[in-house]
Amino acid sequence: MSTFLEELKQNALDLGANDAKIISTDMISIQDEIIELCREPLCEGFGTSINCPPHAMIPAEFRKEIKGFHNALLFKTDVAPEILLSEKRHEAFRKIYEIVIQLETLAMQGGYSQSRGLAAGSCKPVFCTDYDCQALIDGASCRYDDQARPSMEALGINVFKLIEDVGWEIHHLTCESDPASVPGGVLAGLVLVA
Repeated sequence: MSTFLEELKQNALDLGANDAKIISTDMISIQDEIIELCREPLCEGFGTSINCPPHAMIPAEFRKEIKGFHNALLFKTDVAPEILLSEKRHEAFRKIYEIVIQLETLAMQGGYSQSRGLAAGSCKPVFCTDYDCQALIDGASCRYDDQARPSMEALGINVFKLIEDVGWEIHHLTCESDPASVPGGVLAGLVLVA
């Protein structure tokens, strides 16, 4: 698998990631309190999408699911803080979704059929800005089922800790932040490979 993971890492870079790391899933810290950060007013996606809390898989369920995976590919894109604090942020988030889906597909085509991608941020403002989440209406299916994924945070992953643990720099950024005072922004995606 290590050769395949190295190829997948190179694919991430070829697709536009600024860096990528092969990690053990043991590095992934899943904490119940992380999903509290998804609550309004901190996140506009809370309750609006099938992939966001309280509708997404809860951390306790994800802890059980992740036991079926030993390796993952974590990747990041560097995004200017002024973009992350503007309406253009959704384009940056969409890029993470696009990379995640392509890597997940490549992993499955490579024989790792249980592979699962996780994105950054809520899928609602990325794919369904002007619509209610169809998957929350009478059990209909997601309009973008082939593209929308839960974010790492929505499942309880402590993304800040994970990014710091792999040696990348990350800075806290809120809607009140002055972009000029933040050295840089990061968005990350994860593909569990099995």
